[in-house]
Amino acid sequence: MKPAISHRNAYILLTLTMLMWSTNFVIARALHGLIGPFTLAFARWGIALCCLLPVALPRLRREWPGLRRQWRLLVLLGLFGIGLTNSFLYWAVRTTTATNAVILNSATPVMVLLLGSLYFRQRLSRRQWGGMALALCGALLIVLKGDPRALAGFHFGGGDLLVLAGGLSWAAYTLGLRKLKPGIDPLVLMATLLLVGELLLLGPFAWEAGRSGWPSLGGGAWASLIYLGLLPSVLAYLMYNRAVAAVGTAKAAGFLYLMPAFGALQSILLLGEELRWYHAAGLAAIFGGIALSSLMRARPAAESVPRPSPAVERG
Repeated sequence: MKPAISHRNAYILLTLTMLMWSTNFVIARALHGLIGPFTLAFARWGIALCCLLPVALPRLRREWPGLRRQWRLLVLLGLFGIGLTNSFLYWAVRTTTATNAVILNSATPVMVLLLGSLYFRQRLSRRQWGGMALALCGALLIVLKGDPRALAGFHFGGGDLLVLAGGLSWAAYTLGLRKLKPGIDPLVLMATLLLVGELLLLGPFAWEAGRSGWPSLGGGAWASLIYLGLLPSVLAYLMYNRAVAAVGTAKAAGFLYLMPAFGALQSILLLGEELRWYHAAGLAAIFGGIALSSLMRARPAAESVPRPSPAVERG
């Protein structure tokens, strides 16, 4: 069983996780004309599962009793975290603008907090809400490129509903992590959730493949798929789940605002875009909001919520 990590290390894990997850959106937008959303999700998680099985299978017999005791929760976590969240987002970017997707995806941390308040009776202080609001303003500043009038061009459509559905699925997954009981090997747990997600995606993948066939991909597209299957899928999920167990859902939620900020930085570094004042101001507001809410001492009602053991933290 792995020792618990400090809050500082958990925040480092969350920051690195958001850096890797921000590349997921960039790659998904780059591949959406080549590969369907369900095929992309199925291939991504399939690669991740193949990477974990050689390590997880020898440990499965030992961990089977713990898995069996929590099979209902594991099915729900695999459904929301693996099967639905990214499938909704991959589907959404085909029918909505990238700006709409990023703006609406910024509602995900708020969904995490609201569901946590309802389900766990987790009361949040004004300081925590203020920190989340500051981080949200920073994310929107970057997305809108410093011009609030750009919101006037926002149009709500069917693809936008898919973005919200993806955010709600992620909030359910994040809160479900808090219900896991201790004692399961993190790699076996991760492989189990991936297997559940793959089984749930098999039907949509078969339907999509039956309509358009398996896409013809070049070396760059395959390299992108392998990257998605390794870093954002395996390593980032392991780090995120361990960090959530260490610091809780409320503090982890604010780090989700780093994704649009990191996405903007990648555009500057990789695509040659210019660094603007709103990039620096937005990033400063996001980190300020995270610091404001993360340094907040949890209230007793939140502290009483049982946390999974480090073995379940999947780090």
